[in-house]
Amino acid sequence: MDVIIVGAGVGGLALAAGLSADGHGVRVLERAPSLRTDGAAVTVYSNGAAAAAGLGVPLDGLGRVIETLDLCSSNGHPFARADLRLLRRRTGFGVATVPRADLLRRLAAGLRPGVVTPGCEVVGVTAGPDGVTVTDARGDRHTADVVVGADGYRSAVRGAVLGDAGAARNGWVSWQGLTAVPLELTGGSRAICLVGPAGLCGLMPAGAGLLQWWFDVPPPGPGTAPVGEWLRDRFAGYAEPVRTLLTSVSAADIGRYPHVVHRVPARWGSGAVTLLGDAAHAFPPSQAQGANQALEDAWTLRCALRTPGDPVPQLRRYERARTRRVRPIARLAASEVTNRPPTVVGRLAGRVLSPGMVARLQLAMIRRCSSVLNEESV
Repeated sequence: MDVIIVGAGVGGLALAAGLSADGHGVRVLERAPSLRTDGAAVTVYSNGAAAAAGLGVPLDGLGRVIETLDLCSSNGHPFARADLRLLRRRTGFGVATVPRADLLRRLAAGLRPGVVTPGCEVVGVTAGPDGVTVTDARGDRHTADVVVGADGYRSAVRGAVLGDAGAARNGWVSWQGLTAVPLELTGGSRAICLVGPAGLCGLMPAGAGLLQWWFDVPPPGPGTAPVGEWLRDRFAGYAEPVRTLLTSVSAADIGRYPHVVHRVPARWGSGAVTLLGDAAHAFPPSQAQGANQALEDAWTLRCALRTPGDPVPQLRRYERARTRRVRPIARLAASEVTNRPPTVVGRLAGRVLSPGMVARLQLAMIRRCSSVLNEESV
């Protein structure tokens, strides 16, 4: 089939790789002038790594493998530890922090020249009995058998086929960056999250001497204050290495990423048009599943389009399969529960939940939201 993918993000490029390998004609229309390198790093969990491998783009060697995750109160006292090596033992795929730019380059590396058209902003989509027509900002029209909107939470494709208002901000913001920070943590395989009244600070080594760091903060924001100074004041009472981190980064290192929430509809498209990733189900990053769910979508949709004949019934099956999996994790992330002080766990009188128990709970959550780990091809 001839397939147009709108958006060259993680999900769009991953789908392009899988569909190209199956012999489909693929075109990726991207509004940015070149392959995007913005953003910091993403945490690729076992389900996302399995989906990428199933699409023919294994992510081995990228970023930094994360073996343990400490969840701490703001004073640095751990209340839970996760031994993430259990996920690799149970699924065959581990956890890694990967710079977003490196991930996008890996996904795009196997595509033929000309598959991705940068600087092509889609403004309209029309589905008809003989295929789908996409209109770009220059007025050019592109036709295909199938169109997939992978164009993020402000998706033009979603607006065209579903007619809803898209994602809404919930007030929380991630202030984050990916920088070379001289900490022992940077060169290891251990990640730390410290949560308290000011919000959550996360620290994850990302390889090549880089540290992925972020601060999830509820409203209100810094107002007119310099953001670096505001973060240093807000998180001044947090244990090391938070203070060292904030004294070593500049305002130019800090990116602002508002948290957004989508209504996850039962039907993601119309006719031969469907959605993928944040275009279908944007949610806050607190569960580190945004990119992983986009990879899951791409894997499932590739399986769906392997069935010959009319693609429309297969698109609806894909949507039903993924809706069932993605809704629970979307609801959990939207609650921002991991960004709030752990009042229930705090009553455990200083006990630290065992690394194996936490990892098993995490694995259960990942399996619940995974199509690939449950081998649910449609």
